[in-house]
Amino acid sequence: MPLTAFKAPSFNALVFVVLFIYMSVGILLWYMVAWEQLIRDWTVLHIAVGWIPYGIGASVAVITAAWLITLLEAQYVLALGCLTSFAASVLLATMPEQQLYWMQVFPATILGSLCPDFVYVAAQIIASNCVEKHEQGVAGSLIGTLNLYGNSLGLGFAGTIEGQVSKRTNNEVAGFRAALWFGAALAVAALALDLTFVRLRHVDREDWDSPRPLDPEATEVRR
Repeated sequence: MPLTAFKAPSFNALVFVVLFIYMSVGILLWYMVAWEQLIRDWTVLHIAVGWIPYGIGASVAVITAAWLITLLEAQYVLALGCLTSFAASVLLATMPEQQLYWMQVFPATILGSLCPDFVYVAAQIIASNCVEKHEQGVAGSLIGTLNLYGNSLGLGFAGTIEGQVSKRTNNEVAGFRAALWFGAALAVAALALDLTFVRLRHVDREDWDSPRPLDPEATEVRR
């Protein structure tokens, strides 16, 4: 990836926002399933049925994100994604060990389903407008890569937190709560970075039509 992309306005901040929020999403999804399966003894089939609203919500979120982009600046759509992940994490972190699905898990599932698509759509638009025309492909690929990388990295940190808290308190649920609060904190950090540093760059037509600058090293090699 060309390092010049990281000199673009808002791009570095956007990378950290996307990384943090996908870390939060990974933690949210993992511990939602872990809580239901390990603490509430749900079967695999029960969990699959409980996740049906997530699939429906995610499908609606894609269309909603595209519609919101026409009404709001992309950084605010990104902020909405951060808020939904934060709210879902708090709902799970504060629920009792045993509770009806509809009380907190269901709304957390709906809110959690909105976050990834809100973030992905908005981040791709911001990234493509941050960088030069010839850097758009790699910038968009990096945003996509941060999705899976953020999920994995977040679970690594959350697993360490969960293990240490569970060991010290001799309480598995306390470890789950600590991991979920960590996910909520990541969502808040992403929201703060987004609102403070990320801005959608409005590119005029002259910028798009301008020729790609020549790479001095490549020119030297051709000579």
